[in-house]
Amino acid sequence: MTLIFISHSSKDGDLAIALMDLLQNQFNLHRENFFLTSDEELKVGEDWIESIRKGMEQANIVLPLITPNFLESQFCLCELGATWINQKALVPVIIPPLKHNALQNTPFSSWLQNLILNSEEDIVRLAQAMIDRGVGTVNIPRFTKRANTFYKSYLEPFKVAMQNRVVISATTVEKLQKDIEQYKEAYELAEEELDRLKEENEALRQMKNKKEIKEYDYSKMDEWDRFEEKSNKVAAIISKLPHVLPSVLFHAYRYDARKSDERGLYSPSANDELKKLENRGFVKFEDGWEPNEEHPQIRKINEEIWEFKKFLDENITEKLEGRFYEEYEGIIFDLAYSDFWEEIFGVTIYHSGE
Repeated sequence: MTLIFISHSSKDGDLAIALMDLLQNQFNLHRENFFLTSDEELKVGEDWIESIRKGMEQANIVLPLITPNFLESQFCLCELGATWINQKALVPVIIPPLKHNALQNTPFSSWLQNLILNSEEDIVRLAQAMIDRGVGTVNIPRFTKRANTFYKSYLEPFKVAMQNRVVISATTVEKLQKDIEQYKEAYELAEEELDRLKEENEALRQMKNKKEIKEYDYSKMDEWDRFEEKSNKVAAIISKLPHVLPSVLFHAYRYDARKSDERGLYSPSANDELKKLENRGFVKFEDGWEPNEEHPQIRKINEEIWEFKKFLDENITEKLEGRFYEEYEGIIFDLAYSDFWEEIFGVTIYHSGE
């Protein structure tokens, strides 16, 4: 049975499989005609070393894919040395960016049958080497076309990847290990210092006036500054809206936040003003008076309201709530309540029926 033996680094598995697919299709071969040294189809427990030896002995052609990954693998270099078993079948295939001198530190430094795949013509030369070793025949014009596709799709990207890869030397690894040990020691010292400071802080809190401690905490409270910044931004926009419009927005928000079953506002006392707002495109009457999302001011204020809601959901803490309830006694810290809107945004909220 015809056998093509492809030796390669496990890191170059995709390239090896792509080459196998090209040769298999163009030479009209089958999967069992190929032996890949990273083959996952081998039976569990099989003597891998013995399988490699037999594969090399029986191969019509042995193709070590010489890449930077191959040369850095002790196992691959052992495979390369073992190819003396079947020297006549051996055709080392050097993959760019490596050059012809890639094998100068191996027993094959003067091997005349090396191939370096710098172009589609070199891939055709590989096909000719297979033909010369009795693998089979191939339609050269058609193979040349497929070789061009293989070169552009696999070899060129592989070359770029190898040129850009970062190689870590043994010296660098040793230095990094020492650095890690130093960082670990520094971290442990920092942890001890942090524990000591926590103990001191707790002791100070027991001794200091509680009111002073709370004022100090509030002065360092970034969340409250951001809360005021975002709430003031909403208030600045909403204050420019017609007087009754915030009430329409409030009721729509409660509905969308699933705090109410009614989305629209019913307000006989504000009905005339609401009709005027309808004429201006601010509201529409469906299930009560609702905001008209087509109006640019409505879209803008709704975006700011929901952005504010997102901020509250993501930043709510016990300290932030505590500060709020001290500043706004009797107000629930939630956008779904009218007292919050009236106090924080400075608007008047009408309720249905008023």
